[in-house]
Order: sequence, then structure tokens, then C-alpha cells
Amino acid sequence: MSWKPQLTWTSNSATVHSTRHDGEIYHLWQHGTRPDDRGSTGYGWFLHGDDGSGFPRQDYELSLTLGSVLTRARQKAELLILGWQKADRESSRGAERWLSPDGDVVLLADLLSGQVKH
Repeated sequence: MSWKPQLTWTSNSATVHSTRHDGEIYHLWQHGTRPDDRGSTGYGWFLHGDDGSGFPRQDYELSLTLGSVLTRARQKAELLILGWQKADRESSRGAERWLSPDGDVVLLADLLSGQVKH
């Protein structure tokens, strides 16, 4: 099995990709991260709301960083848009777990591989 996207993303530029779901526009935007405890910054993909003009609303970040790889960031953004929430990490292996809109907790790896339908 493999990941089957439910949303269609359009590329507005190298750093902004957009999709529409339930009448809302969402933007996956690559920009700088906030400084960590040591003052280090980097770049990552973040999910943003729309500013009403078809651009990311800078003050309306809907996620923490979704990673630095676009493919994985799109998958995580899609999960968030469809009502999934990051739950926790499995204590034994440290694997990331997500909470479905129905309340089921599943491993992120199982979602991204398509083993569990999103």
C-alpha cells in the first residue's frame, strides 16, 4: 500500500503550495523557524490560513514545523486539514502517533505508508 492523497496541492512558488478543503484555503509555506533554546534557526514547512487574497496569512500559523521535506510536509498538512491531531510518541520506540477525527490513535508511519487509511 502507499499513501493516497485526498487533497490536491498547487504550487504557487517554490516556497508556497496551496489547497482548498470545505471552502477554506490552506497554504503550506516554507519559511524560517523561530530560534530554539540555543538561538539556532532553520527553515521548515508550516501550514497557514489564507489572508483573503490567496496568500498565506503570516500571523495565522496552523502548525508547528511539519518538517523540511515537502512530500512529508504535504502529508502531515493533509492530516491536519482532515481533522487529525498529533497525539504523542510511543514510549518504547519513540514513534510519532496521531489521533484520528474518530478518536483512534495510530502510528504516523502506518498513515504515511498507506497501511492505515486517513
